Amino acid sequence: MRLSLRRRAIYTGLAGHFSDEEVWPLLALWENKYAEQPPFALNEFLAEVVLRTERKLERARLYRELVGALTGPPSQLLPDPEEQLAAWRQGRNEAVRRVATPDSAAQTTFLALSQALLEQLDGAQQKALRRFAAGNLSGMDVSSELSTRLRIWLEQGGDDGIASLGLEQLSKLLNLLYIGLCEFLGPVRADRVLSQAVSRVEERGVAFSPRRLL
Repeated sequence: MRLSLRRRAIYTGLAGHFSDEEVWPLLALWENKYAEQPPFALNEFLAEVVLRTERKLERARLYRELVGALTGPPSQLLPDPEEQLAAWRQGRNEAVRRVATPDSAAQTTFLALSQALLEQLDGAQQKALRRFAAGNLSGMDVSSELSTRLRIWLEQGGDDGIASLGLEQLSKLLNLLYIGLCEFLGPVRADRVLSQAVSRVEERGVAFSPRRLL
């Protein structure tokens, strides 16, 4: 199936659940990371969708609708949103540049949130999650030196490893931890663990909301 048809199918599935403001970043995520992946990666995409949106989703229903759009007749799909997506990306470039610089408040919240996630796991699960994240840093788009520091941080702890990360990169790292949770615990329990971690951090009254990392 051509990229344009697959993009139309994903857009059709998402448009029934999200507003325009919400759908463009999700569609961009799919195109950037999952468009060329095998079909089973659709579950990973949905895991990221759950992470990035704050409202509850009927995940099984959305999965069925996306599969139906991908396998059904093109005549049932919405028009290709390529131009609208390109316009959204162009307007977002400046915002991306603003959040790509190191942010100590965001780093403090990220450390608290990651700790709150790990505290809900037993020792073996913590080690497995750290190893998973350390082995999947290629999507972080950071230098080899920073990637090495992140790997050491994941394996040994501390806070030096994230000292150079901005909001965009912290969000990617949190997303990587969440995907690992889904792998080891399943999406339902992973969602519960993440939600509980967010609540715990919010109760501390941190200056930077943990929801901005989602």
